[in-house]
Amino acid sequence: MQKLSKRLQAVADFVTPGSRTADIGTDHGFLPIYLIQSGRCPHVIAMDIRKGPLMRAQEHIAAAGLEAVIRTRLSDGMQELEKGEADSVVIAGMGGQTVLHILEASRRLLPDFEEVILEPQSDTAKVRAYVREHKMYIDKEDLVYEAGKFYPVMHIVWKKPQMGDTWEKNSRNMSRQLQEKLVEPQRIRGLLDRYGECIIYGKHPVLRKMLERDQQRERGILEELRKGAREACGQPCTGETFEREKEVRMRLEEVQALREILERI
Repeated sequence: MQKLSKRLQAVADFVTPGSRTADIGTDHGFLPIYLIQSGRCPHVIAMDIRKGPLMRAQEHIAAAGLEAVIRTRLSDGMQELEKGEADSVVIAGMGGQTVLHILEASRRLLPDFEEVILEPQSDTAKVRAYVREHKMYIDKEDLVYEAGKFYPVMHIVWKKPQMGDTWEKNSRNMSRQLQEKLVEPQRIRGLLDRYGECIIYGKHPVLRKMLERDQQRERGILEELRKGAREACGQPCTGETFEREKEVRMRLEEVQALREILERI
């Protein structure tokens, strides 16, 4: 059985059993191999924009004896994926801007799939905002901590999901408290996009660790900005420096507010 990293295992666990899956940006082909060997998928299309990674994937697939059930295809995103070929699409292991490019380039195809699994490694707030603004829904989300990094994994569907009583209760309580602390709707929306509603309202066990990391990081940035201001003593503070410090202080305030709320619920 092909072994996966914690990150890729979380991605694989979101693929609905029995679905035909397209893995966009397959790299070494480990995810498709696992999906077949575990019996989770009957057929997988492994796609990559680069010839080198695709050749490596082909070698691994051949070594596993799975050429009959895993097809490889050179493709920029989903461009070479035909209508009706897949039920599930996985876009994992790449930056958020690349994920957004792939989604936007194939936006008309997206409703043809039953699910899309995303694992953006940057710009996660922008990815969540894109999903929301284009009438898609994140019905479940995981947050993996591995080798010192945090990896969100999102499961996207087209119909508004029923999230369950506990989730709905947390949503109401935490939304009210965030409103009291942050007041401005755009700040609350930004915070939800940054960390994910499923992660926040579901009280994901890794979230506290991520918030602690972010709090320390923002404090460090703020201290560096203040240190720079002290070293430039006697010189007028530039508008750019002032705005930068204001942004950092606001982010720090938001992280602290969320940590306090999580401790109470």
